This record gives sequence, structure tokens and C-alpha cells, in this order.
Amino acid sequence: MKLAVDGHQLDYEVRGEGRPLVMLHGLAVDRRVLVEICEPVLAPLQTRDGWRRIYVDLPGHGLSTGSPERMGADALVETLAAFVREVAGGPACLVGYSYGGYLAQGLLRELEGVGGLFLICPTVEADFGKRTVPARRIATRDPVLTFSEDPRERAAFEEVAVVQTQPQLESFQRIVHPANIGADQELMAATRARYAMSRPYMQALQAFEQPVSIVCGRDDHWVGFEDAMWLTRAFRRAHFSVLPDCGHLLPFEQPARFRALLLDWVGRLRGEVR
Repeated sequence: MKLAVDGHQLDYEVRGEGRPLVMLHGLAVDRRVLVEICEPVLAPLQTRDGWRRIYVDLPGHGLSTGSPERMGADALVETLAAFVREVAGGPACLVGYSYGGYLAQGLLRELEGVGGLFLICPTVEADFGKRTVPARRIATRDPVLTFSEDPRERAAFEEVAVVQTQPQLESFQRIVHPANIGADQELMAATRARYAMSRPYMQALQAFEQPVSIVCGRDDHWVGFEDAMWLTRAFRRAHFSVLPDCGHLLPFEQPARFRALLLDWVGRLRGEVR
């Protein structure tokens, strides 16, 4: 499905019916990542809970197109707020991965009635030079990995993966790398040029009283985990988890633990877990 917003054509898909969950991916990937990691948890709950999962491609990612003039954090937050109001049709819960998690924080300022927030390896410190990140570490590496002939694939995988095994590589080849090479480079550059939000949003975080879960990888050398710790001081109902032996690809590298944490958050949304 398509929706025209702020000069962008946003492509999205809706799965299930009921209470809306809006899924926001990070830069240089697309909604397929969140479909892959979240549907195994959320789809089986449909008959009992009634969750309407809304997966959207950010402008310049996946099947969405956009205008460079309307890229950057502030503009994307405004665009996504308009998208959520139109498509969700009422108060929604938000799931944000990486830069999608950063934008989700801004959405708390723009949207009324957000019912909960789940942040996966979120960007917290927008200034790359000011981030607190661990030293690069490889937890596991297979002696032989079968890369394609595209040199970009190997470079990207070895740059981000903490678990460098053949199954992890195959997931990367199937889901992550196609999105990487398909992203609109002009729109990506426009976003990175205005990467940080200029409007304050801390007050909205401090006033937010719905269930929040934050999950980070101990070896995430892209966004780290220490910067996310201050979110636990901002949010009143935050659960904070740091998983070992994984990095920015946490949901792929620690899938069972990730799914358990997502299921726990959904339980808190239902009021079954406090």
C-alpha cells in the first residue's frame, strides 16, 4: 500500500487486525528486517490479542520514495507522525530499530496516546563522535563463509556482524544486504546531513508512562549500549536489557532471547506483566 505524505510516497503493509503496532526500521535497511524478527512473535498472538502490525519503509528505503528536501530527523519525525495518524487511526504502540528507535523517541513528542515503546539497539547519541561504544569484537566466526561475488556484501557483513557464522551470513544475504544496496543514496545522504533532531524531546520521554523496553547488544560497536542507559532514567516504566555475544544485528544473533523480550513487552502492554 502507498500513502503520500510530505512529498514522500511511503510504502507499507498491514498484517492482522486490532490494536496498532507501528514498526520503524533503521537506515540502509527496510521493513523486511522487522517483518523477519517480529512476525514469529506477533503473528501467533493474533487470535488472542488482535494486533494490527504496520510495517513501513522509510523514504528512500524499500519501496518508498521521497524528496531530499524533506529528509533529516526533524522532517522524518513529522512525516512519520502524519503517517501514524492516518494509517493507525488512533493511539498506536511503536517498535523502533536503530535509527528507527531514535525517530520513535521524537514521535513521543508529536503523537498523543502512544501505548508503549520497544527500542531495539536504538540510536541515542546522534553525534557519532560522542557515542560510547565498545571495542569491536567477534564472538564466533566460522572458518569458511560463503560470500557472493558482490564485494559490498562481505565488507558490510564483516563490519557489523559479531556472530560471523554461515547461518548468520545467509540471513544477512537474504534480508539485510538487498536492502543495503537498494537504498536511495541521495536520500540517505540528505538524512545523514540532518541526522539529529533539533527540537527538544526529553520532556516527552520523561512524561511517558506506558511500558517501555530497551534491548541492546553488549558488543554493538555502532550505537553501543551505555548511551541507552540514560533512557532508563528518563522513562518511568523502562525495562533495560543488554545481551552478551551480539551487536547491532542482535535480533538475528540472539533470536530466542530477543523474541522472549518482545513477548514480555507485549504482555506488559496487556497489563499481564508489571
